[in-house]
Amino acid sequence: MANLYVQLLAAGIWDEQDQSWRDGLSRLLEALRSEDLAGEADHDAPPETRRRLDAVAAVVMTLLVQDATFTSGGEHDVLAARAWHGGKAMIARAEPAEAEDLMIPPERALARVAPWSEVDRLIALAQEDAPYAEAIEGLTAAGWSVVREDGLWEVTGSFGNPLPVVAKAAERLGRHHADGVLVRARSKNRWAFMAWADPYLVLLNPPARVWRTYQVRLPATPESRFSGGDLSAVPGRVGSPTPLQKDPPEALRKILAEAGLSYPELVSRLFTLDT
Repeated sequence: MANLYVQLLAAGIWDEQDQSWRDGLSRLLEALRSEDLAGEADHDAPPETRRRLDAVAAVVMTLLVQDATFTSGGEHDVLAARAWHGGKAMIARAEPAEAEDLMIPPERALARVAPWSEVDRLIALAQEDAPYAEAIEGLTAAGWSVVREDGLWEVTGSFGNPLPVVAKAAERLGRHHADGVLVRARSKNRWAFMAWADPYLVLLNPPARVWRTYQVRLPATPESRFSGGDLSAVPGRVGSPTPLQKDPPEALRKILAEAGLSYPELVSRLFTLDT
């Protein structure tokens, strides 16, 4: 069944508006997962069968995640994320050579294919131990660079307003930092910094040299609150802005303590990186 589906996608039989193939691939991955579980129970199952299942799952997942991410909330993203969490263990074991026959050259403009490089990249992601690997994958899919050094995340790329970007990054990376996350987003000469530990968010948005503290409670998220990029429209601010030269807001102080970073060191790093 997997062979047929992959061949049909390579032949481009679905038009651009028809995304029904995604549901079919999702069900196919569930079937592969069931076979994998059955193989675990059957200790006499040939190892080559398990290797083939793992590799086919990696190819199918590579196709399913095209034009989708594991961390966004769109219909295709949710479907891909659900399949990813269910099949990640299989994909981590996969060897691309075991499914090379499914890496078919495209036959038409609308063809969906899984090149070896994409399959290999997905396998490496599944093998990645870092809990924030999926968040990084979603951010880099937008064309941004994501690095972490001594507790501070740096997101760089080409974007006009850094506020929506730093909010997106803080929310997604923060899912894996229970004690809080420190993130800066920078594009050319513009940047913004957020410290986020649910439910408090502390923002520094130059050229203003003040900290603004917000309370963000579900169903709101940092990403939804700051998606418009206009601070005047963001609700939930707590107290008055705090000048940089004074002691940090309490929420920021707690996050810095957990990160092992002093307040003067943070300010120095932000403005040194700004030059």
